[in-house]
Amino acid sequence: MEKLVFVVEDDEVQQKILKHYFTQLDGGYVVRPFVNPEDLYNSLNEKPYAVVLDHFFAGTSKTGIDYLKVIKKQHTKVPVIYYTSLTDENITRQVMDLGVEEYIIKDSASLIRLRTALDVIHDKKNRKSFFQKLFRSN
Repeated sequence: MEKLVFVVEDDEVQQKILKHYFTQLDGGYVVRPFVNPEDLYNSLNEKPYAVVLDHFFAGTSKTGIDYLKVIKKQHTKVPVIYYTSLTDENITRQVMDLGVEEYIIKDSASLIRLRTALDVIHDKKNRKSFFQKLFRSN
């Protein structure tokens, strides 16, 4: 089963790196990139497996926090991984309070942390599915 991952990143090089990385992973990930975060909203009904969201976007005064608020308001169950170069602890705390799965700083180990975050999402979904099946059968 393919797992649709939305990558919201205005840097095309980062998009290509992430798309290549996710498609090489075991797990059947399919990446749909978004340069403009506003374009993401209409696609959330497709129930992506996860959203990888950057903080800064060229040409707008909004940040990833603004977009995260909308995502979490419209689709509370969509897992969001905040993927940014920003190391501000106040922003980190604010983003975590808004319900992201993981806050990952872009560096030499960030792809490994992305994989770990996806594994955690996978485990949570499997546990939820297991218990739903268990209680349906009783």
